[in-house]
Amino acid sequence: MHVTPPWAVIPFVGYLLLIAALPLFAGRLWESNRNKLILAILAGIPAVVSLSGHPDGVLASLFHTGCDYVAFMALLVALFAISGGIRLRGALIGTPLVNTALLAAGAVLASLIGTTGASALLIRPLLRANAHRARPTHLVVFFIFIVANAGGLLTPLGDPPLFLGFLRGVPFAWTLRLAPAWALVNGVLLALFAAFDRIAIVRERGKPRPTRPSDPALEVGPLRIEGGINLLWLLGIVGVVFATGLLGPHLVRFPQVQTLVQVAGMALFAGLSWVTTPRGVREGNRFSWAPMVEVAAVFLGVFVTMIPALSYLEQRGASLGVTQPWQFFWASGALSSVLDNAPTYLTFASLAVGVTDAGAGLLSATNLGALAVHPTGQQLLAAVSCGSVMMGAVTYIGNGPNFMVKAIAEQHRVRTPSFFGYMAWSCAILLPVFALISRLFF
Repeated sequence: MHVTPPWAVIPFVGYLLLIAALPLFAGRLWESNRNKLILAILAGIPAVVSLSGHPDGVLASLFHTGCDYVAFMALLVALFAISGGIRLRGALIGTPLVNTALLAAGAVLASLIGTTGASALLIRPLLRANAHRARPTHLVVFFIFIVANAGGLLTPLGDPPLFLGFLRGVPFAWTLRLAPAWALVNGVLLALFAAFDRIAIVRERGKPRPTRPSDPALEVGPLRIEGGINLLWLLGIVGVVFATGLLGPHLVRFPQVQTLVQVAGMALFAGLSWVTTPRGVREGNRFSWAPMVEVAAVFLGVFVTMIPALSYLEQRGASLGVTQPWQFFWASGALSSVLDNAPTYLTFASLAVGVTDAGAGLLSATNLGALAVHPTGQQLLAAVSCGSVMMGAVTYIGNGPNFMVKAIAEQHRVRTPSFFGYMAWSCAILLPVFALISRLFF
């Protein structure tokens, strides 16, 4: 039996640390997507070398991971493209009731069209509705908490970690068992937001309004949706995910066919969105492919370097000391806070396989469906799912949509907290909520 050496984990850990550190200490260098791609390739070289003794062979391991990467990116790109073709227009004034309702809608939409799709769809209407506010910083912070992270816990469409689990065999409807945790975390955060927003409005009375550039979308008249045809294409994406999930058990010997069907379906509906959406709608949304190019470059390195790391955790999981559900919740969440929650999910799901299997060889990190139905494993997987999704909100780098929301807010001249300023918000508000979740569910 091939034993993965400990040093094989170094490329994965080092690459994720660079992702976290470079935006802070070498911002200009990190801005270039070309530099991100170069870094991903360089980090992947030692990971590929470590696969030389893998029983499946280097090419087979890379091919399997490549299929996961293509399917993962196909979903993100399709959701991003379709949601970018939907625009809410009309007279919408940001009162506490309206703002709370928008965030609540975002919490639901995040599980239906993904945290990326829901964030891209709702952040601009929320900012336009509150253009008259003197200090709308808390709007951006709570939007990241709820719409860009915690809202995406109910389905594999919601957040990249859950979708990666779905690609590795977790049943589509399995995540619905997380509904009580989803309802509690989002309910508490919405209540806190409503209180914050009410206090902020009281404090802003009598203060001069900000001077921000006018937006043509801020106009009189009833609320209306432009590009509504894209709602149909979003339903098509849901149908594709359902179809590939149903096909999965019948294509165990040919998983690449499942990937092909999924990618083709995603490309079809993204293409239909591009063709049927008036150009002015995307221009009004300031649509750009730059965020997706960045995600593609960064995640290329993540997917390659994580191959030996996942193998190592699968083999040594039982000996690492993380064995209880509450430990998995906090450990996966802590790593998701400072790195990226998608590879963190796979890392700790693999660790859960090692702990549950205890060396028996009955479970595998490549088929998490067996873990999801195991009496002990399903509780560990639930803890990993909640920790990875929820705690991606603790820092800007915990989840992809976080930085996207920050960038859009700054385009609208809304002041956003610094990296550590945002952490002060998140630690003060989120950590007590997570402690409650841990106590009640894990």
